[in-house]
Amino acid sequence: MTKIYSYSFSLTPPAPPAPTEPLHKYSYSEFLIDLPAHWKQMPSAVDNTITFQSDTHGAAIIISADFYEIPQAKAQAVAERCLGSRLEALERTTPGRVNVLRRSIKPHSGGVGLELALVAETPEQVHIYLGHVTSRKILNFALVGRPGTQAAAELFDEAITKYRPKFP
Repeated sequence: MTKIYSYSFSLTPPAPPAPTEPLHKYSYSEFLIDLPAHWKQMPSAVDNTITFQSDTHGAAIIISADFYEIPQAKAQAVAERCLGSRLEALERTTPGRVNVLRRSIKPHSGGVGLELALVAETPEQVHIYLGHVTSRKILNFALVGRPGTQAAAELFDEAITKYRPKFP
């Protein structure tokens, strides 16, 4: 009995990889971040806060640090207050129109404190937040973007991979 093999292959070469946009490297005492050129650093009147804005995506990244000595026994309460104050601020600007999609506090995978997450949307914006409460600081990374949680989530995922906080 003779076996006949049938196969096919494409004579068209695969598409070349899309060119990657060069990244600008920002280095600060508490974090490093590499962002494409369309993310412009904006002046901030708030101490220990850095804001980047992208007209391309209609979004902003806000990174801030608050320095405290936080005993481990009080870290959970500090984390809960941190998330609560963020939600209160959103409620003040858009009363009754804040939809919380995710809110969590869990131990950081590296064992350096707690990791906070918040995803909320209003009719005008999506707010995605990642925070860290450690023994010496609260480090905040927030992305505020256009409505549409899927697009904002993709933008957040892209930006957060280029963000490297320094712990503790």
